Amino acid sequence: MLTGPSDFIEQWARTAPHRVALRDVDDGRALRYGELSTRAWRLSHALAAQGVEAGDRVALLARNGLETFELLVACLRLGAAFTPLNWRLAPAELGDILDHCTPRCLVYDGASRDAAATLLGARPDLRGVALGETARAADASYADLIARASATPDLVEHDPETVAMLLYTSGTTGKPKGVMVPHRQVFWNAINTVYACDLGPSDLSLAFLPLFHTGGLNCLATPTLYRGGTVALMASFDAKRALEIIETWRVTGTVAVPTMYQMLLDAGLDGYDCSSLRTILCGGAPCPEPLLDAWLHRGFAFRQGFGMTEVGPNCFSLPPWKVHQKRGSVGQPILHLAARVVDEQGNPVPDGEVGELCLGGPMVCAGYWDDPDNTAKVLRDGWFFTGDYARREGDDYYYVAGRKKDMFISGGENVYPAEIENALLARDDVAEVAVVGVPHDRWGEVGLAAVVAAEGAAPDAEALRAYCAAHLARFKVPKHIVLWDALPKNASGKVLKQAIRQRFLGT
Repeated sequence: MLTGPSDFIEQWARTAPHRVALRDVDDGRALRYGELSTRAWRLSHALAAQGVEAGDRVALLARNGLETFELLVACLRLGAAFTPLNWRLAPAELGDILDHCTPRCLVYDGASRDAAATLLGARPDLRGVALGETARAADASYADLIARASATPDLVEHDPETVAMLLYTSGTTGKPKGVMVPHRQVFWNAINTVYACDLGPSDLSLAFLPLFHTGGLNCLATPTLYRGGTVALMASFDAKRALEIIETWRVTGTVAVPTMYQMLLDAGLDGYDCSSLRTILCGGAPCPEPLLDAWLHRGFAFRQGFGMTEVGPNCFSLPPWKVHQKRGSVGQPILHLAARVVDEQGNPVPDGEVGELCLGGPMVCAGYWDDPDNTAKVLRDGWFFTGDYARREGDDYYYVAGRKKDMFISGGENVYPAEIENALLARDDVAEVAVVGVPHDRWGEVGLAAVVAAEGAAPDAEALRAYCAAHLARFKVPKHIVLWDALPKNASGKVLKQAIRQRFLGT
């Protein structure tokens, strides 16, 4: 990693070695900055002995834990790409990712032991490192590697464009793509988040989103460590346990998807003292207005955010004092990021009009691993074309209208599903909704709204359609409204709209 301030773990190890960097709330372990840096040095030397060199990939198949950050820091120092894998995927899906990025070694935990045995058995050149019991006799023990390795610092300067992380997208629009996150992006995401959230050494961030996605890893975790604060880790989300931790440890910040925030309410938020929370970020999906109201009315500075793996999880910032005035907005571009809204030809559109959101600046990724065609589609003329529709108001506040691929044309009119979803979510009897376009003989496509009822409610499809007719243009009213128990989602909480379309069409 770059010498000097870019190795922020080493810097804090020197200036505040006894300050706690990481806590594992499940097993009670804690790592101080001095310990974290020392263990990461040992691990970097151990990985080098296993054949890992600068430019290699190191894959991790494990639940949230202290080792995630030890491995991350070790990879940063080696110039290798930390590649966390979605442990919820099937072995065949994981195998496709491994074959795509060809890592030098695979680190795995006990819960992934069987999957690791399958993956490693089919790839003789892939070395296995076990956090617990080994899957094969040939695999190395993570604990033994660290215990035997040297802790001597070996500062090597890597180019800022060196790939620090290879993060695979959730694949909501197709097969997962490996996003190349350079050291530069990690650094500037941390800087921007520190300013946007006013992070300091006294902050304690609670991380329960999976660390194989940028939201769990980079939204608050790496910026908190950059600022010398503490990150508390949960292996998996449990609403009641999370509330207990927030109250007991005086957690100052967290990030979650809307479903999780609803679960925190349902678990009895009002029965806990959560007054220490001052940074509450919501992302991954549009936030229903009733849920937003529930948190705002309780006095929390609840902020809907917008981010993506390719440009970092924090692209816009809505100041706490603007959350009421700018309802529905993701805020203004974060400090060191440029934004604009363009038409199909790439020309800026007037304020108030919907177009494609483009982002630029030092937080933009280096493209997709071994995928020059898709890289060329999104990185053009110094801008990243997000594939999201948005509009900008004159005061530089942005409003996201939904994914470009989600838009459909009905009778010659553009329909943005987010508008319909927001209208239906305003009802008390609707907990979740997702709108997609489906084929129609006359209009080309029409809307299908998949609705999940609020607890104890039983909305009627015709009543919902009548409500839409009263609040939306006629061509936006869904032709089909179906009531489902749950919406299909991926591990980061994003709704899988293609799965909804396929289920409805029976394909």
